[in-house]
Amino acid sequence: MKASWIRRVSLACVLVLLLCLSAAEAAPVTLRIMANAVKGGKNTQDAEWIEKMIPEFESEMKAQGQDVRVEFVPSGINDEDYKARLALDIKGGGGPDVIAFDHFWVPEFAEAKFLLPLDSYLKTWPDWSQYFDTMKAMGSYQGKTYLVMAGTDVRMIYYNKELFKKAGIPVPWQPKNWEELLQACRTIKQKLPGVTPIQLNAGVEMGEATSMQGFYMALCSAGGWIYNWDTGKWIVKSPELLDALKLYKTIYVDEKLGDAMLQVSPKARDKSFALYSTEKIAMYVEGTWMWSSVIAPNGAWAIPDRDTRIGWAAFPGSGKPGAPAFASVSGGTGWVVNPNTKHPDLAFKLLAKLNSAQARVAYWKLKPGIPARKDLADMPEVKANEFISETTKKLVPYTTYRPGQPAYPQVSYQVQLLTERVVTGQMTPEQALDAYAKAMTEIVGEANVEIKK
Repeated sequence: MKASWIRRVSLACVLVLLLCLSAAEAAPVTLRIMANAVKGGKNTQDAEWIEKMIPEFESEMKAQGQDVRVEFVPSGINDEDYKARLALDIKGGGGPDVIAFDHFWVPEFAEAKFLLPLDSYLKTWPDWSQYFDTMKAMGSYQGKTYLVMAGTDVRMIYYNKELFKKAGIPVPWQPKNWEELLQACRTIKQKLPGVTPIQLNAGVEMGEATSMQGFYMALCSAGGWIYNWDTGKWIVKSPELLDALKLYKTIYVDEKLGDAMLQVSPKARDKSFALYSTEKIAMYVEGTWMWSSVIAPNGAWAIPDRDTRIGWAAFPGSGKPGAPAFASVSGGTGWVVNPNTKHPDLAFKLLAKLNSAQARVAYWKLKPGIPARKDLADMPEVKANEFISETTKKLVPYTTYRPGQPAYPQVSYQVQLLTERVVTGQMTPEQALDAYAKAMTEIVGEANVEIKK
């Protein structure tokens, strides 16, 4: 009698449990997605695109038998405040499930365990094979992938075709090494008095543009870098660092192929754009932004016939053994998953939806830019923009990126100072590199620097 009563109670408990589980399964799951974008305000195209993707994702999940609701959390604040808000939310155990994120923040957030590693999902995501290896690296830190890149940019040499023709240099033009680049500069200097052959940013006045568009291009093309990703140490001396500085010395001191005083004059960057748009500078090393904004037909320094007058070439390797064929440096943004999410599988499905080819093309139509996926460059919508399609295919495979370490702003300043000391003749490349190594050691500590022989 007693055994029978126990069986009946147990059966009732099981039924109640099953009912509870069934109810839980039937309840809709809510995911929250956040971007520093708001309709009618900052990054309005991003906000409009996200709101378009949400019902598509919900429908796709419903077709798979899952009732998922997605809430968009808009934001229209400056990037540093957005970053701080995310850090506080995640540290407090909350925050949105899927987040639009600058790749530059990955190391800092990964160190704090504020990002969910995505590798277990990516290994079975077919689309992952469509990403350039360089883009995969930009979302990774210490062997784990935390971010899937959505868009990026690249850097190159913009050259004035008409000036090149006047100087007798055939176009299209693509130097194979530094010597061919310098030879083109020498020809322009000789044939076109009053035209500065090249603008390779230098000095503190140019700010981060000196680091990203100037020195890193020279250093990468020499086959070097400022940071050892394997050891986690800053490289403060190397043959490549010295070679890059010697290139600056050749251009600005020895042969005067660039305007050294322009680099250190007030509002140097604006002045250089004005000089380029009025054909007083023949070549300018810059990023995608220069084409799409600065010299665009409706840009601040517009070149109305930009598409026919201006050409572009990849920045060539130095030509020394071990140097790459071309060099570029990139930034960019993508999507990450909050480690606090209660639904990591669904969060990744949402991330995958946002990075699908169909979704990225829809985004590209609203906001054209360099895609992180290889296949997008050949899609009809993107291919119609020859500049974007061709620079993506030629330059993204060679690009690299800045180390997003907390010390980076101080490091970048030292890089700018390093170039300024050389182009103004204050120091030889060797002396400037000694000063850089000393300053870097003081900033990050002796245990965090290394010298490459």
